[in-house]
Amino acid sequence: MKSAIPASLAILSAACGVALSTPAAAQSAVTLYGIVDQSVRYQTNANANNDALWQVTNGAVTNSRFGFKGTEDLGGGMKAIFQLESGISPQNGQLANSPRLFDRYAFVGLQNQYGTIKIGRQATEAFNVFADFDPLTVGNYANNSWMYNITRGRVDNAVSYAGTFGGLSVGATYGFGNVAGTMAASNYWGAHATYATGPFQVTGVYQQARDAAKRLQQMWGLGGIYSVSIAKVFVGYIGGRDRSGWLDGTLNDPANTVTTGNLNDNPRKDMTFYLGTTIQAMPNLAITGAAYFDDVKNINAQAGDAGSGRRYTYVLLAEYALSKRTQVYGTVDYNKVSGAARVELPGNSTQVGVATGIRHIF
Repeated sequence: MKSAIPASLAILSAACGVALSTPAAAQSAVTLYGIVDQSVRYQTNANANNDALWQVTNGAVTNSRFGFKGTEDLGGGMKAIFQLESGISPQNGQLANSPRLFDRYAFVGLQNQYGTIKIGRQATEAFNVFADFDPLTVGNYANNSWMYNITRGRVDNAVSYAGTFGGLSVGATYGFGNVAGTMAASNYWGAHATYATGPFQVTGVYQQARDAAKRLQQMWGLGGIYSVSIAKVFVGYIGGRDRSGWLDGTLNDPANTVTTGNLNDNPRKDMTFYLGTTIQAMPNLAITGAAYFDDVKNINAQAGDAGSGRRYTYVLLAEYALSKRTQVYGTVDYNKVSGAARVELPGNSTQVGVATGIRHIF
């Protein structure tokens, strides 16, 4: 005896049928895409008792996700576009940032030869830049991506423009605070420019965000890539000043966070440098090495030497392609903090992580 089809499944099937039939009628296309990336990871000093941790978790350099994106040809070189993308945790089947359904991207826009305008939830200008200019494409483990918390990652209620003119690419984004009576509270804006010529690429970015009390967090950065033969060399600098306390609240382990002082008088100041390379050692094997260094002042808004510290991170990653869509990898990372930056690790001043995993792209 055949079982009945649940009503929700029938509705979903009908919707998929409409979506699949639409392209032929309206010269549009909708694509389902994603990444499923899982790793087994060992980490030392994972808590205040300095216990080791074994876990199954998301991938080393790519968070798992699925999404829908589409285009419609409007004629005259104009296209309508949209993208909806959600981070997922395959180890337990949950959304990465519940209750948000599409936590990574949710926007609609228009595109022609002069550029693209998008409205909705998007990546910040700085995150977009360093996703291209970081040797790990912004790693997924907190141990190898902590420095990019300063970019804030994503911004809500945003309007953006991006265009490419020869070797020059530019972009700008404004995020509305959606607060009655003021444009300043909880808003965001940023801009970047990237230039590519021959084997060289260089980029610069600036952005700032305000919290509900209009306290300001600023960041700026420069990056470069040089491609030669089988290697790419990456170099970059990220600076920042945070009067909102957002970055300390994101990076610091709660058990080690100290008393917050006057954020406006003593903003946290970051000066981060990185260097890395990716070598295509064999047609199917890529090896990446990266080093990051952050010199921080006024951690938790402490003035002078009391709030100063440093963080060092070293990462080695080897990726082997079983096919164009499936890779296996192994990685090791080392973190060390000193001075007031000790609050950024839960136990000892060092952490070592080792992981292996598999990634499938669809």
